[in-house]
Amino acid sequence: MTDAAGVAPALVEAAELERFATAVMEAVGLPGADARTVAWALVTANLEGIDTHGVSRLALYARRVRAGLAAARPRLRWSHPAPAVALLDADNALGPVAAVAAMDEAVRLARSQGTGMVAVAHTNHAAALSAYVERATEADCLALMVCNTPPAMPPWGGRRAFLGTNPLAFAAPGAAPGEPPVVIDMATTVVARGNIIMAAREGHAIPEGWAVDAEGRPTTDARAALAGAVLPMAGPKGYALALMIEILSAIVPGSSWGPHVRSPYEDWTGPTDAGLWCLALSLPALMPQEIYRQRLGSLLEALQQEPAAPGEEIRIPGARRAATRTRRLAQGIPLDPATLAELDALSAELGVRPLAWRAP
Repeated sequence: MTDAAGVAPALVEAAELERFATAVMEAVGLPGADARTVAWALVTANLEGIDTHGVSRLALYARRVRAGLAAARPRLRWSHPAPAVALLDADNALGPVAAVAAMDEAVRLARSQGTGMVAVAHTNHAAALSAYVERATEADCLALMVCNTPPAMPPWGGRRAFLGTNPLAFAAPGAAPGEPPVVIDMATTVVARGNIIMAAREGHAIPEGWAVDAEGRPTTDARAALAGAVLPMAGPKGYALALMIEILSAIVPGSSWGPHVRSPYEDWTGPTDAGLWCLALSLPALMPQEIYRQRLGSLLEALQQEPAAPGEEIRIPGARRAATRTRRLAQGIPLDPATLAELDALSAELGVRPLAWRAP
């Protein structure tokens, strides 16, 4: 396997990558538990094939903390205005720290109340949201998480970025013991902005239909796309979903919205100030486990028995990421040359033991 330039990526063991990411976060002042949380979230994204939201973000996280634009040791402040509702002021915590705290609290509430809702104010980029909803399935919960992000998408009919890519993630426990959960993780734009950031980093063009430049013209130039806007998925429907997520994750908890959310890459004048919102539903409160598994199993089996289009395969969301995790745990996580060079520079900058890797 090689990249577009014909260069084979380095392979890194998951445990080694997590060791390195933890050490980096500790070097910039995070306590051990929070450093491990951030490392877990980033490496989980890499394990599941979401490399745009994995350790390619590590240097950004570390440098935002060093610049005082994300809190190394936040004071999480909770309030519980109703039995199944919690509000969290994350005090500018890194996104994974806030997201794990939020989902764990939603699960705790769901276990006692049947459902738990948590809204989070004043946080940062949270890596891939799938990690947190998958975490909830381990506690026999269905889970949904959304967040707002810096401006990337124009309102439908507009040409200037206003809303973020505003992702949503949902997970449901698998239909049998040992089966992977059903996992849906998607941006409300045609593509996550991280894919365009990665293309710009590697000097690649992007497909037509992903983005427009600053003048509203279609572009395949990744850098021009970053200066312009990513298009909403499904036209006005994607825009409407992004607006719904903005309300849940910014208006409800009291975080910044729309153009007031700062880009962590481009704006070093203040904190990002993004928000999160999550919901957990306890399956044992809804039905016996065997009934759930029978119902879901019947649905998934029927889906997979449907005739496939020529050259296509019917997949259950979450199955491919589970297979990728299994393969990367066995073979190692591939890191492209640009990401590896950035991590090497970060190691030297912070005095952290360099990342050990091998050629494929």
